[in-house]
Amino acid sequence: MNDTAHSLQLDIVAMAPNAWDGPWMNRQQLLSRLGTQHNIIYTNGLWIVWDRHQAAWKEAPATGSFSVQDQVLVDLSPKFLLRWPRFSAFDSLAMRMGARRWMRAYTGDKDSPRVAYLFHPQFYPYVKKIRPDFVVYHAYDMFSLTPEWNRELDEQQRELLAMADLVVASSDVIAEELATISGKTIETLPNGADFDAFYRASTGSLTEPDDLAGIAHPRIGYVGNINLKVDFPLVASMAKTHQQWNFVFVGGVGKLDAPTQKGFDDCTALKNVHFLGAKNFREIPRYASNMDVNLMCYRVEPGVWARGGYPLKLHEYLAVGKPIVSSDIPSVTPFESNVAIARTAGQWPELIAAALLGKGAGSTEERRAVAKKNSWDARVKRLNTCLTCMVNSQ
Repeated sequence: MNDTAHSLQLDIVAMAPNAWDGPWMNRQQLLSRLGTQHNIIYTNGLWIVWDRHQAAWKEAPATGSFSVQDQVLVDLSPKFLLRWPRFSAFDSLAMRMGARRWMRAYTGDKDSPRVAYLFHPQFYPYVKKIRPDFVVYHAYDMFSLTPEWNRELDEQQRELLAMADLVVASSDVIAEELATISGKTIETLPNGADFDAFYRASTGSLTEPDDLAGIAHPRIGYVGNINLKVDFPLVASMAKTHQQWNFVFVGGVGKLDAPTQKGFDDCTALKNVHFLGAKNFREIPRYASNMDVNLMCYRVEPGVWARGGYPLKLHEYLAVGKPIVSSDIPSVTPFESNVAIARTAGQWPELIAAALLGKGAGSTEERRAVAKKNSWDARVKRLNTCLTCMVNSQ
């Protein structure tokens, strides 16, 4: 990192839909590292009137709170600041008060440039209330293919793209879509890995998790969010025909559509498919490193957003060095020398069997070498350079 990039300090209001203390995504990985240099507030935005029926709203502090976590000031929004989109004046006032609350929370240099860093178009209405010097839009998924996408979000994304000073995408496929919409140059910043954490787990220096220890080898693992992007009908089929293999899923279960729900239900009825639930991000390396083969078993048919993404687990799997079998995803294709890619349903069991025999794509050392080049530290260095160029170009 050059001296200019290192000396720059920004006041960043980062907005994303996932809780900071939930599963760690690229948002937490990037911001926790940027937080060593910049002042960062992380927020999910204000509560909305229909959130009142959720358990999270009932458990939230009435007056809100801020807490420093992982070099970031994490916001829990107060209950009294409630958005009501149906009433625009009331809604606007609530967002303006929320923005003022975030600004008062800064303790650093008040002359630092202010950046609104949005990880989803749903936060576009906050931009004018934050009154930033710069706007960054970071698209971590192919949002246009997600189940919740609608005309309003589409318009918000177009408005956000038009005003953004920097647009970042997590994959080339996402970048191409955003470039087509906006006509702008899009920075592609792929997901990375906490290489040291995953490598350390793979060397045997950490104990095997108790809930995994009782599952016999061979273990075919999936570590990550469990939702409709996972090809459960495929997994159920393989588990039925290869009963000597134990399929292990580590992660919280989210939304499923009809095909994945049926496959998921079939899997839960099988003795050789195990669901261990969500884990703290610090525990994840212990699970990935104790599988025999790690999977990225995503649905890739048209209309499913996974095909356009860059799997968060790719370089984490590579860092532990175990064989990997993946769906045919554009962002994974460049790593085909170290990741076996199944292009048909019939290839999945063949490639898993080969991996179990030590004939998987690449070697342990080669996989780790790739992951080391794709660390989160390297990603943050590049992102910080992009932020510096953004500021200096004004």
